[in-house]
Amino acid sequence: MSESKPILFEDFVPGALMGEREEVYDAAQAMRWQSLFGGAGAGAAEAASMAVISMMRGYLNLVTPRPPGNVHARQQLKMRGLPQPGESIRVAVRCLGKEVRRERNYLELEVRGCGAQKRALFDAQLTLIWAA
Repeated sequence: MSESKPILFEDFVPGALMGEREEVYDAAQAMRWQSLFGGAGAGAAEAASMAVISMMRGYLNLVTPRPPGNVHARQQLKMRGLPQPGESIRVAVRCLGKEVRRERNYLELEVRGCGAQKRALFDAQLTLIWAA
Protein backbone atom coordinates (compact mmCIF):
# COMPACT_ATOMS: atom_id res chain seq x y z
CA MET A 1 0.00 0.00 0.00
CA SER A 2 1.58 3.27 -1.07
CA GLU A 3 0.86 6.52 0.65
CA SER A 4 0.12 9.70 -1.26
CA LYS A 5 2.34 12.71 -0.86
CA PRO A 6 0.91 15.34 1.47
CA ILE A 7 -0.81 18.41 0.07
CA LEU A 8 1.69 21.24 -0.01
CA PHE A 9 1.01 24.95 0.45
CA GLU A 10 1.79 25.53 -3.23
CA ASP A 11 -0.96 23.06 -4.20
CA PHE A 12 -3.73 25.27 -2.82
CA VAL A 13 -5.47 27.45 -5.42
CA PRO A 14 -7.52 30.39 -4.07
CA GLY A 15 -11.13 30.09 -5.20
CA ALA A 16 -10.83 26.39 -6.06
CA LEU A 17 -13.29 23.80 -4.77
CA MET A 18 -11.26 21.11 -3.03
CA GLY A 19 -14.09 18.62 -2.94
CA GLU A 20 -17.47 17.63 -1.60
CA ARG A 21 -18.63 14.71 0.46
CA GLU A 22 -21.72 13.51 2.24
CA GLU A 23 -21.96 13.05 5.99
CA VAL A 24 -25.03 11.56 7.64
CA TYR A 25 -26.42 12.48 11.04
CA ASP A 26 -27.18 8.86 11.87
CA ALA A 27 -28.38 6.99 14.94
CA ALA A 28 -24.88 5.72 15.78
CA GLN A 29 -23.51 9.28 15.94
CA ALA A 30 -26.46 10.40 18.03
CA MET A 31 -25.94 7.51 20.46
CA ARG A 32 -22.23 8.36 20.87
CA TRP A 33 -23.10 12.00 21.53
CA GLN A 34 -25.80 11.01 24.02
CA SER A 35 -23.41 8.69 25.87
CA LEU A 36 -21.06 11.65 26.41
CA PHE A 37 -23.58 14.40 27.16
CA GLY A 38 -26.56 12.56 28.56
CA GLY A 39 -29.59 10.80 27.24
CA ALA A 40 -31.87 11.05 24.27
CA GLY A 41 -33.83 14.12 23.33
CA ALA A 42 -30.96 16.59 23.59
CA GLY A 43 -32.48 18.50 20.68
CA ALA A 44 -30.72 21.61 19.43
CA ALA A 45 -27.45 21.00 21.31
CA GLU A 46 -27.07 17.57 19.76
CA ALA A 47 -28.03 18.80 16.28
CA ALA A 48 -25.58 21.74 16.47
CA SER A 49 -22.85 19.35 17.58
CA MET A 50 -23.61 17.10 14.59
CA ALA A 51 -23.18 20.09 12.28
CA VAL A 52 -19.75 20.84 13.78
CA ILE A 53 -18.75 17.17 13.56
CA SER A 54 -19.80 17.12 9.90
CA MET A 55 -17.84 20.29 9.21
CA MET A 56 -14.64 18.86 10.71
CA ARG A 57 -15.08 15.43 9.10
CA GLY A 58 -15.58 17.12 5.76
CA TYR A 59 -12.35 19.08 6.14
CA LEU A 60 -10.37 16.10 7.48
CA ASN A 61 -11.54 13.75 4.72
CA LEU A 62 -11.27 16.17 1.80
CA VAL A 63 -8.03 17.97 2.60
CA THR A 64 -5.81 14.91 2.81
CA PRO A 65 -3.14 13.77 3.19
CA ARG A 66 -1.95 16.64 5.35
CA PRO A 67 1.69 17.16 6.32
CA PRO A 68 2.50 16.79 10.01
CA GLY A 69 2.86 19.99 12.00
CA ASN A 70 -0.10 22.03 10.74
CA VAL A 71 -1.79 24.36 13.21
CA HIS A 72 -5.55 24.94 13.28
CA ALA A 73 -5.20 28.62 14.23
CA ARG A 74 -8.78 29.92 14.10
CA GLN A 75 -12.29 28.88 13.22
CA GLN A 76 -15.43 30.88 12.61
CA LEU A 77 -18.75 29.08 12.31
CA LYS A 78 -22.15 30.49 11.38
CA MET A 79 -25.07 28.18 11.95
CA ARG A 80 -27.79 28.61 9.31
CA GLY A 81 -30.01 25.72 10.36
CA LEU A 82 -29.90 22.50 12.36
CA PRO A 83 -29.58 19.06 10.78
CA GLN A 84 -32.31 16.56 11.57
CA PRO A 85 -31.64 12.98 12.71
CA GLY A 86 -31.10 10.80 9.65
CA GLU A 87 -30.40 13.78 7.38
CA SER A 88 -27.58 13.74 4.84
CA ILE A 89 -25.28 16.74 5.01
CA ARG A 90 -23.41 17.78 1.86
CA VAL A 91 -20.07 19.30 2.90
CA ALA A 92 -17.98 21.35 0.45
CA VAL A 93 -14.47 22.68 1.09
CA ARG A 94 -13.05 25.60 -0.89
CA CYS A 95 -9.72 27.41 -0.64
CA LEU A 96 -10.50 31.07 -0.01
CA GLY A 97 -6.95 32.31 0.06
CA LYS A 98 -3.36 31.81 1.10
CA GLU A 99 -0.49 34.05 2.11
CA VAL A 100 2.90 33.95 3.75
CA ARG A 101 3.10 36.00 6.95
CA ARG A 102 6.16 36.09 9.20
CA GLU A 103 7.61 33.18 7.21
CA ARG A 104 4.55 31.00 7.89
CA ASN A 105 2.09 29.63 5.34
CA TYR A 106 -1.45 30.75 6.18
CA LEU A 107 -4.52 29.22 4.53
CA GLU A 108 -8.14 30.28 4.66
CA LEU A 109 -10.58 27.48 3.87
CA GLU A 110 -14.34 27.69 3.63
CA VAL A 111 -16.43 24.71 4.69
CA ARG A 112 -20.15 24.80 3.86
CA GLY A 113 -22.83 22.34 4.79
CA CYS A 114 -26.27 21.87 3.25
CA GLY A 115 -29.02 19.49 4.22
CA ALA A 116 -32.06 18.19 2.36
CA GLN A 117 -33.21 20.32 -0.60
CA LYS A 118 -29.93 22.28 -0.34
CA ARG A 119 -31.05 23.83 2.96
CA ALA A 120 -28.10 25.83 4.37
CA LEU A 121 -26.84 24.41 7.67
CA PHE A 122 -23.49 26.09 8.29
CA ASP A 123 -20.74 28.26 6.83
CA ALA A 124 -17.31 27.96 8.40
CA GLN A 125 -13.97 29.57 7.80
CA LEU A 126 -10.84 27.77 8.98
CA THR A 127 -7.50 29.52 9.32
CA LEU A 128 -4.59 27.10 9.19
CA ILE A 129 -0.85 27.47 9.42
CA TRP A 130 0.33 24.93 6.84
CA ALA A 131 3.57 23.15 7.68
CA ALA A 132 4.85 22.31 4.21
